Amino acid sequence: MSTLKVSFRKLGDLEFECYENAIRLHLDSVLLLRARSFPSAFALSVIASEEFGKGFAIEEIIYQARFQKGFNDRDKEYLRALLSNHKLKQRWFVNHAFDSPRSKRLIKKYQSIQNDKNNALYVGLRRGNHHIVGPFSVSKSKALDQVQTINDALIRLMEGTLSGDFGFEEVFDHVLRQRRILKKLKMAAVALKSMHDKPART
Repeated sequence: MSTLKVSFRKLGDLEFECYENAIRLHLDSVLLLRARSFPSAFALSVIASEEFGKGFAIEEIIYQARFQKGFNDRDKEYLRALLSNHKLKQRWFVNHAFDSPRSKRLIKKYQSIQNDKNNALYVGLRRGNHHIVGPFSVSKSKALDQVQTINDALIRLMEGTLSGDFGFEEVFDHVLRQRRILKKLKMAAVALKSMHDKPART
């Protein structure tokens, strides 16, 4: 296995790209939801949360490495895990994107979200009873709840940063201060709210 080469600059760039990609994926999930592609919207929203989680974890690796004057083998192993371990990224997202009361509910929800994401993408068989499961069982309400959860969290973080109520490290702070993104998120919030009032078509 080749040695993973890391530096503060490379990880800083990687962290930034994670956030930028997460926002892109999230906004695409809103478009899919509005197009009534509920399974794809749900799955893409979960992947967006994973990209945010990966960015949060990388920030912590950088923070700890500055104290220890560099990266050690454990940092590199953890970074390698972040590139492929979906549940690890999901945990980082839930633990860092929400306030404590809401985190408890989301932690419970995210315990099974990897299976839910897979079911939103693939046709398969449920363990135990072997019933067929697949994307078309993902409801509008399930997809809407997931996408809206991400949107609400981002608006809260961005508004809190711009008002000075929240303080984050340099890379994430820069991302959260992009008012054009906040404008898109608020437009998405209006669209998502309107979807609650529209009955799902059969």
